[in-house]
Amino acid sequence: MTAKLIVQLHVTDYDRFKSVFDEMRPVRKEHAATAHRLHRGVDDPNRVVVVTEFATADDARAFTRSAALKEAQQRAGMDAPPDFLVCEEVETDTY
Repeated sequence: MTAKLIVQLHVTDYDRFKSVFDEMRPVRKEHAATAHRLHRGVDDPNRVVVVTEFATADDARAFTRSAALKEAQQRAGMDAPPDFLVCEEVETDTY
């Protein structure tokens, strides 16, 4: 079963965040990430939601504890701590 890491965060400058986010691709892959989706708030484009798929929940948790992620968060211009949620997908449907 695929695990997902859902991260809600707020940044001071989206372009700065996106640059750091893109640099982190190899680190995500090292932690068994298989895909991601990046979302921006409609009313506040500096509010960001990242949904990353991992092979297991343990892989997702390990990524949230990585030193590389903590360092990237500092460089990305976040103005508050991120909110992490590790979950497992139980159903997918399309309309």
